[in-house]
Amino acid sequence: MRLTPTLERLYLANAVVLLVHQMDAAYWQEWQLFHLPGGLPLYLALNLPIVLVVLVGYGAIAARRPSAVAYSWGLVAAGVFAVVFHAAHLLAGDAAFRTPASLALLADTALLSGAQAVLLLRARRRAMAASATSSPPHVSA
Repeated sequence: MRLTPTLERLYLANAVVLLVHQMDAAYWQEWQLFHLPGGLPLYLALNLPIVLVVLVGYGAIAARRPSAVAYSWGLVAAGVFAVVFHAAHLLAGDAAFRTPASLALLADTALLSGAQAVLLLRARRRAMAASATSSPPHVSA
């Protein structure tokens, strides 16, 4: 399956919004929501591989590698996790992530991850339909 230019742009937009959300999360001391010891230093250390994977994923997309689809789905999963995790905390009355900017980042993440998932599913269906029509007919004996 090949990613369309729209999917490439959605990956980039979603990645930017999620990475900015991680900056916002440092402000809100997100490590406390996850009950992580170590404070900011551990939180930053844990974000290094996240940023690396997001950037490697974009490299795979830009180079049109087959792994681009997996990276795209990984980013969708990260976005869905972030939105569900924070929505649960917001509904439980947590005071963090209630500023307009924080809420906008979460809303944008929900929209971008949803759009990315829908377009990935459509691209998969098109690829499956194309491979089904290009397969040689089966001969039965």
